Amino acid sequence: MVRGFTELLSALFTRGAGTITDGLILQDHCLVCGVSLEYEALYQEFRVCPDCRFHYGIPARKRIDLLVDPKSFKEQYKTISSLDPLSFSGKVTYRKRLFRDQKRTGLTEAAIVGYCKIGGIRSILILLDFSFMGGSIGCVVGEKIALAFERAIRKRLPVVAVVTSGGARIQEGVLSLMQMAKTTMAVDQLHQMGLPYITVFANPTTGQSYASFANLADITLAEPGALVGFAPLRLLQEMADEPLPVGSHTAESHVTHGMVDYTVDRESLPKVLSTILHHVNPQRTQAKFLRPKRRKVLAPKAIEAWEAVQRVRRPDRPTVGDFIDSIFPDFIEIHGDRLSGDDSSIKAGIAELQGCSVVIIGQQRQLIPGGESQSSYITPHGFRKAQRAMRLASKFNMPLLTLIDTAGPSMGIEAEEGGIGHALASTMALMGDLPVPTVAAIVGEGGREAALAFGIADRVIMLENAIYTPISPEGAASFMYRDDSKTQEAAQSLRLTSRDALDMKIINEVVLEPDGGAHLDPTDAAKSLEQVLIRNLAQIQTIPITKLLRQRYKKFRKMGEYTSYFRATLAREIETLQSYVVEQVKSVREKSPSSEKNLRESQDSNRLPSTNGKASDTDPSQNP
Repeated sequence: MVRGFTELLSALFTRGAGTITDGLILQDHCLVCGVSLEYEALYQEFRVCPDCRFHYGIPARKRIDLLVDPKSFKEQYKTISSLDPLSFSGKVTYRKRLFRDQKRTGLTEAAIVGYCKIGGIRSILILLDFSFMGGSIGCVVGEKIALAFERAIRKRLPVVAVVTSGGARIQEGVLSLMQMAKTTMAVDQLHQMGLPYITVFANPTTGQSYASFANLADITLAEPGALVGFAPLRLLQEMADEPLPVGSHTAESHVTHGMVDYTVDRESLPKVLSTILHHVNPQRTQAKFLRPKRRKVLAPKAIEAWEAVQRVRRPDRPTVGDFIDSIFPDFIEIHGDRLSGDDSSIKAGIAELQGCSVVIIGQQRQLIPGGESQSSYITPHGFRKAQRAMRLASKFNMPLLTLIDTAGPSMGIEAEEGGIGHALASTMALMGDLPVPTVAAIVGEGGREAALAFGIADRVIMLENAIYTPISPEGAASFMYRDDSKTQEAAQSLRLTSRDALDMKIINEVVLEPDGGAHLDPTDAAKSLEQVLIRNLAQIQTIPITKLLRQRYKKFRKMGEYTSYFRATLAREIETLQSYVVEQVKSVREKSPSSEKNLRESQDSNRLPSTNGKASDTDPSQNP
């Protein structure tokens, strides 16, 4: 395998060119791994090496054939061609370079735009072809891209952009730079209309395209191994004092650092784009849930607090990922906070539930060596990633479902320097004011502020054996009793079970689990959760959003007020205290019967006899 891009570029430019067919250079052997490609169907059709999966460059026309439904592409603005606005002079004139690339590629410019269908969904397609002057943005390219976004707005269509571009069109000077502003503002207009925008980074994606319209998509995909970044690789190597790290400036590196959602192989790209476009299609985002028949509601079984803690911490208890796989099989996950990183503890994306599109945010327990699982601690990257998903729900008017299973927010100097406080506060603020129906489900450990940040919802439900607590039982034992052996007593005092949360009106409903816990029958537990989710969504989806927001505010505004529940709780506490005092008095009497006898004799001696054998009611001081 090639160790890095320096070796790869060297290999690409020093090997033989192979044969040329339909404008494509066909290699007999892979330039990266050396495997024979002569009879490989994957390479012949998609230009992908079956062994090392290296994606060779393909022209825009070929990419259209591979990406869209057959005979569905209709090009727009084809007659717009470039001029020489600055009369740029160089070793080769700008006009000659344009004419040469037009003749070689059959294109009038680096951009191709038009109508198409992907998976039957009508869309606007934008492609930049690197083979035409490096796919750089000039005045015509910027104009075509802006016109494409404006047409999408008029026709209420989603936009898909496939980018292979590098550098700036320096022959057009500062006018080329201005195209970044033009295309960026056109994307902003599309977002304001609530229309979907998906970008695919192909090899390479750098320069002005990368730093403008290409990086503003709702969902960003990339081909594996693509060179992706703002600065050209050559410039980075010149500025670096030592060789660049292996894999840097690639699509995979961008996924790791939260800038790209995920990489998709070329042959799988049409299916992935089709699934995403179907999820954000108005027919599904505006669909209504059918309320399932309500089964007889059974009261949750009483369970000891410590037993509930042990059940939610079982390594074989279903995780959020398990519930997503069971309930949302076509889940499209997003990655990254678009700032500096990703958090695998947060699973966020778009899915379908009963024919309706929804946004899912879940907190995933992590596996540790030995197959054990531990509760997740959410980092600032995780909270900002969740905010991305919340904004997607708001933009496309999709209901939001959160699945909660976390021990709390990450604590440490790295989290503090990453802005954990602001990440928590802004997540809660966004969740509380989100203009879509929201349902939160506590499926495991609802720990501390991280659980609350995802639990500010119109409906909050809780699995029967789940817990909801401001601190772990171990932490409470250390804090309240200064004794780590008092964990069970601390758990009981925290009132952390689902039944306790229902009594305090913190949650709306308890989802019953199979006898013994969800780990004994994960499939049945997932079905029960799915039915309750659908029923709650159906109930709140019919409420106008302004009213829903008022109800959500009032719901959490009343938390902790002196209500009838707290009066009843106080009465129970007083009754318990009185019973305790009575029991203590009885026990004292039973332990000292002689003292009670002497007390009775003393009382009898103070009472004087009367003539009729009854005690006298006269004043004792008047008797002789």
